[in-house]
Amino acid sequence: MIDNIISTLPKNKESISKGFCNCRKLKKYILVSKEEFNLHLEKAKSDLSQILVDYENEAWDWVVIKAYYAIHHAINALLIKFQGFYSKDHFCAILALKNFDLVPQNIYENLRKISTKFSDFTGFEISYSLRKIGQYDVTKWKQLSKEDASKIYNFTKEFVSFVEKRCFE
Repeated sequence: MIDNIISTLPKNKESISKGFCNCRKLKKYILVSKEEFNLHLEKAKSDLSQILVDYENEAWDWVVIKAYYAIHHAINALLIKFQGFYSKDHFCAILALKNFDLVPQNIYENLRKISTKFSDFTGFEISYSLRKIGQYDVTKWKQLSKEDASKIYNFTKEFVSFVEKRCFE
C-alpha cells in the first residue's frame, strides 16, 4: 500500500526555504523554551516502546498510528532543542528540519517518503492518511500490511535514536 505514493515534499533548497517561509507566515511554528525538547523526546520514546506489543499482535493499524506520533514528537524535539519552536503541522515541521539542516539528506529523504505515504489519497496534503485509515476508515485499515508496518516501525526506531543522539551531542 505505502510504496505506491510519490512524495510531494520539496527536494531542492529553494523550494524548502520557500515552503518554510510560507509556514512561518501562516504561523505554523510555536515558540517555546528550548528545555521542552525533553518532553517531546520522552513522548516519542514512549510511543515507540508501545509499538512492539501491537507489532507482535499483528495490529498493523496501531503500529502505523503510534509510529506516526513517535516520528512527529521526535521531529518536534529536534526543532525545540535547536530552534526553540515546534509545529503541529507535519509538513511544516519536516520543512523546518531541512531548512535548518537538522537532519542529513538521507533522513530527510526518508521523512519525505514517510510523510507522503501518510498523505491523504484524496488530496489533503500531508494529513498522514495511513494513520487516518488506521484510526477512522472501517474498511481500508485492513489493507495495511505487515510490510507497511515493518517499514514504518524500522524507520521510527532509527529516527528516534538519531534524534536522541543529536539532542545530547
